[in-house]
Amino acid sequence: MEKSRKRGLSGFALKYIAMISMICDHANLLVIRRGVYAPYTAADGSILIPADAPAGILLAQQVYRVFEILGHLGFPIFIFLLTEGFLHTRSRKRYLLTLAAFAVLTEPVYDLAHYGVLWNPALQNVLVTLTVSAALLWVLDGLERRCGDAPGKRWGLTAAAVVLAGGLALLLRGEYVFLGTTTAALLWLLRSRGVWRLVGLAPLLVVSPWCALAVPVLALYSGERGRRGWKYFFYVFYPAHFLVLLWIGKWMAAR
Repeated sequence: MEKSRKRGLSGFALKYIAMISMICDHANLLVIRRGVYAPYTAADGSILIPADAPAGILLAQQVYRVFEILGHLGFPIFIFLLTEGFLHTRSRKRYLLTLAAFAVLTEPVYDLAHYGVLWNPALQNVLVTLTVSAALLWVLDGLERRCGDAPGKRWGLTAAAVVLAGGLALLLRGEYVFLGTTTAALLWLLRSRGVWRLVGLAPLLVVSPWCALAVPVLALYSGERGRRGWKYFFYVFYPAHFLVLLWIGKWMAAR
């Protein structure tokens, strides 16, 4: 007899939604701003589009506004799935090392897309923040196990771990820096609170109030992993989509 599926969105479906959001976010920068808007971009990077610009340019402005909103869904979903993945993975060590490895491999591509060079310390890719967040969750889980009978000690060390992880994220300058690691910690600590654990996304509202749009999406999470066998696809997709969007943007700018 087949096991009945729960209604809602699986983890696999949430990953696809986050990927689409990520494409919208980065298409704004690499395709619209650097490609479509190229004829209207000054030497200092400022963009001035006249009112009598072609209809296609005016349409691009509307698309840009929509993509700007949708682009803020991605990180809240990814950081939520990180806590779920860390909770259910068979090997936390392998999970952490995979994140770290792809963070390193992605960085040259990320810098090429954003800064036109293979290395720039200004800001690092989001996998850096996710790696630090995963390490923090490992520490928090260890504190729960070892200090369960001493709540005062546990919460004191938990606060210290969150601050230190936030400091490390700020030092490494991964996207969302300490806001990302703090969100991961809150989602982990509230993981038994059902839909109320989504309150843990609150720090991301500092980045943009549009991050709140992820809440109704994540509230539909069924708790199931969904389709299997695509484990590394999402890791590879992250650097690959930068290269594709970068190429499209350059092609449009040269037209």
